[in-house]
Amino acid sequence: MCLSNLRRAMPALILACLAGHGVAETAPHTHAVVTKAVTRAPDWHSDLDLQHWQTATFHADLSSSIAALSAAHGASKSAVMLDIAEIYLTHMLLYEAASTLEGITPETPEQSRRFEALQDATSLLSGKAVEAFETSRLVTSDRPDQAFWSALQAIASADAGLLSANIRDSFGGLGLQSRAALRQLLPVFIEAATELGEHAHAAAGLKLLAELPDLANSPTGHFLRGRVEERRGNNSSALKAYFLAAEGWTEYAARARLAVADMSLKDGGSGALLAAQSVLHSGAEAWRGDRYELEILKRTARLYAETDNDVEELLALGKMLRRFPTSSEAKSGKKQAEALLRELYLKGHEGRYPLSDWMSAHLKLIPLYGGFAEFPAHTETFADYLLGLGATDLAAKEYHRAINGLSDRETPDTKPEVMRLTLKLAEAQRQAGLLTQARATLDAMELGAEDPQRKSRNMLAAKVLSEMGDGPALLETAIETPTPDHLRDLAMALSDDGQWSQATAHLLRLWRGHPYEFAFEDATRLLIAANRSNDAATIDKVARAFPELTSSAALISLAESLNSDPATLLPLSADKAAERLQSLDDAFQTIKDTSRSP
Repeated sequence: MCLSNLRRAMPALILACLAGHGVAETAPHTHAVVTKAVTRAPDWHSDLDLQHWQTATFHADLSSSIAALSAAHGASKSAVMLDIAEIYLTHMLLYEAASTLEGITPETPEQSRRFEALQDATSLLSGKAVEAFETSRLVTSDRPDQAFWSALQAIASADAGLLSANIRDSFGGLGLQSRAALRQLLPVFIEAATELGEHAHAAAGLKLLAELPDLANSPTGHFLRGRVEERRGNNSSALKAYFLAAEGWTEYAARARLAVADMSLKDGGSGALLAAQSVLHSGAEAWRGDRYELEILKRTARLYAETDNDVEELLALGKMLRRFPTSSEAKSGKKQAEALLRELYLKGHEGRYPLSDWMSAHLKLIPLYGGFAEFPAHTETFADYLLGLGATDLAAKEYHRAINGLSDRETPDTKPEVMRLTLKLAEAQRQAGLLTQARATLDAMELGAEDPQRKSRNMLAAKVLSEMGDGPALLETAIETPTPDHLRDLAMALSDDGQWSQATAHLLRLWRGHPYEFAFEDATRLLIAANRSNDAATIDKVARAFPELTSSAALISLAESLNSDPATLLPLSADKAAERLQSLDDAFQTIKDTSRSP
């Protein structure tokens, strides 16, 4: 990790140690007032000494100081407050130390020097650089730990030169700090030494870390050993340590996952890439909310891109865009995601994606990309494909989803698209046999008289009404350019209503306008309608044309019988009556075989 990264990481590292390992180790509660173990020396110890207060007596020291504070006044009160701030700092309770210092007004030169030293120490231990550090009480010539404080200043200010000059001696200064400070800062100094190539000091630091077994065997210790091995070129040992660290839930575990990903991307082998994918997937939700999560999501997307897993790459990018929308990576990540989405839905549309996989991917992508401007169009593509396969119910659901995606924007430009998709929804409902829903969908469309979608809407409405058998409503549906099916449906509806002349007119229009689609069933209906309306001319026309329309001898015979002159009326004998009845029965049977009877 470069120095600037170490500087940014330090505050979080300190907070992670505070949360993960406990800080203020206290002795059992006691009511006895405990005084300082030793008298403070008049040299540098009087400014700041993090070993002045014992680790095991935190509660007693703090209680004693608070008790003394209630009876103190003036300069003595400030002195007690400075003691309390130092107690907090000794146990790395940085927020409490800073809050205490805010309420102190030094009364004497000695208190001013001590106040300045405590303020600077609090800032540096929190990972914040100190202004005019060269004049700080922490780097006076008599302080044996000045290299320690200089190293912290270097990390906080990303000053590589200052860190390089002080890193070796800083380990000696670290030994002069409290146990709590040692626990939290030793990992920082080990990593700093590692990045600067001070392998001997890093190794010595690891040995010191081994004296703190809970820390050494935590993700912190495993990560640091992995980092040392990686810098030495021992990649196999480094990966083993990183894998151990990655099993945890701390910040160092998150950094270990990043290290595994980076090493795998550098290796480029399929085995290494798959192993890194597994590590990042297993710890995907183990660390959330800061730049390490952002970096993990970026690495996850890269790893899946390397193995051509576009769905998982999209999921990683989608999480990054959702959780870090204002990051510098969001803009490029969005363009990358948009391109991947277009490619994925194109592959599905062209049949290059198994339907089950496409369906699964689509449902996973909705929560992350449903708000993208292009996603309703992708959803429409998926719905079109489903409709083509006959999955009408699923297609209707996806058209509805696409409509909702557009409707949520409520802009004038989206209304035509919403109406177009509504027509597709109604068609899918019609094909699914959901005629009542299809009719309701069409009725809900708000279209003006000049709306270009109105013609298509009425055509589809006519189909739905015809299939529902609602003749009266069908007759009221205005169609500017009727199709052959619509003319046929109108004629049937008019026949059902007993309007034989109008039925004849519509069938004749079908015959004239679409002769190649005028089937013998249409001719039969026309013949029946013409006969019922006493249209002799049409009957004659059909009779003459029948040989060209059909080879059915029965149908031709029926037409000729309807068109022939009526027989001379003679007294009806039993034989003649039977013959006429049989002829009528034959006619009805022919009609039944060729068309539905009116």
